[in-house]
Amino acid sequence: MSRCRIFRNVTMRQKVTAEMPGDYETAFTICARNGRLARGNASAGGKYAVTLDINCPEGHKPIGIWHSHPHGVPEPSSADISEMRKLGLRHLCISVPQTGQMRCHIVK
Repeated sequence: MSRCRIFRNVTMRQKVTAEMPGDYETAFTICARNGRLARGNASAGGKYAVTLDINCPEGHKPIGIWHSHPHGVPEPSSADISEMRKLGLRHLCISVPQTGQMRCHIVK
């Protein structure tokens, strides 16, 4: 796994609403078309996991996932890496809402 250069200067945030406490994991699909990024489906989960329907706007292709690690670190867990490999997605961005840290990774 290595750092993901494609997202180095991109901030993609999932808005936390009243229904989604800041200590719950949230996620969205990262989509691409002709070298441009778009946000796909979003979801809120629980304190330790989130389930996401991997879909993109019409004409876009899913290339990765952004999700939060509340009160954690912006590094992928072994479960994160395993799921990315199962889905065939290479780009994984993780943020920590409480600190504002975000890191993107390429899953090999």
